[in-house]
Amino acid sequence: MNRDWLAGLALVGLAATAAGDDGGSLCTRLADEARRAPASAWAAPSPLANWMKPAPAAAPSAQADGLARDARWREQLAASEGQVVGVQQLAGAPVFLLETFAGTATCQSLVLVAAPPGQPSRQLEPPFSLDGWDLCTTRSAGFFQVLGRPAFVVGGAPSMTSPDFHYRIATWAGQGWGQRCSVTLKRQVAMTAAQRFCAPGGRVCEAGQPVARRLAQAYELARAANRPLDEVAFNGGRRPDAAVAAALNPPLAESGAVGDMNPPFPLFGADEKRLDAMLTVFSNADPRVLPVRVEGRWWLAVVGRSGVGWREGAAVLVALFAPPGRAADGVASYQFLVRPTGLLDAAASDERP
Repeated sequence: MNRDWLAGLALVGLAATAAGDDGGSLCTRLADEARRAPASAWAAPSPLANWMKPAPAAAPSAQADGLARDARWREQLAASEGQVVGVQQLAGAPVFLLETFAGTATCQSLVLVAAPPGQPSRQLEPPFSLDGWDLCTTRSAGFFQVLGRPAFVVGGAPSMTSPDFHYRIATWAGQGWGQRCSVTLKRQVAMTAAQRFCAPGGRVCEAGQPVARRLAQAYELARAANRPLDEVAFNGGRRPDAAVAAALNPPLAESGAVGDMNPPFPLFGADEKRLDAMLTVFSNADPRVLPVRVEGRWWLAVVGRSGVGWREGAAVLVALFAPPGRAADGVASYQFLVRPTGLLDAAASDERP
């Protein structure tokens, strides 16, 4: 998935950077280019594309086909019979990356192979350890053109909701891996109110908008810090009445209720076919239920990232319910989009072989 993040945006012409290593490491130059890019570039869905271009699949050839069929590499990749093994070639070098993808998280398995013409192929060690790298969903490894130079790159965004990127990069020096470096790019984000859905005739919907916004912002901060929401502080020190307190201990966990793995996000008759499920359904990654006070009354609030199943989208959703918190008890639903707006920081470092 993360390769989609590296496609489609032209920022600046960088042909001159295809020369040697003079003028700093590849990652230093990459960070410098990032700092010079306009803020609008970072709001695009694929902000790195012109700096890091993924290598296409190796051109059809007997050599590429032989590598994909070689029992040694298929066994190492745990490729099943009939499973396609992808092949990439590092531009200008007899170095190949063989890969398979599996599971709903599109997890990548790979092996690097050196295959000079007329010589037996042999396994090539990566330029750095891949231990601890979860090559699934938003991160992968592959061959790229980085600022015009062929390179092996591993990394991406640390999660589906993170606006940041972290990469380790290595160039090829003719007989082995050359320069190694890493770069981290952090993006600014902004939260904006988008759609809301209200029960007919309900006064709480308008009054609940600012409460929902504060709750969405608090949720993002609490999750980033890996801590619970401070509901007492959020409600100005007030504690919920007996009905809400009882409904929270524990929240109703039946299907379609606030304590379900996928809590409801009431749409009150809106046409679901015209809505993006990734932005109008609660994911089951980390929804939280807490009491909120609106219009002099306590409600059960559900807050969490949008998405389908464990996949998270670019919205924070908030829904208000009367206790005990079944779908039919919903009174208002709010959607807040979280979008990148610019570059916050770019940091690069060299690595020793």
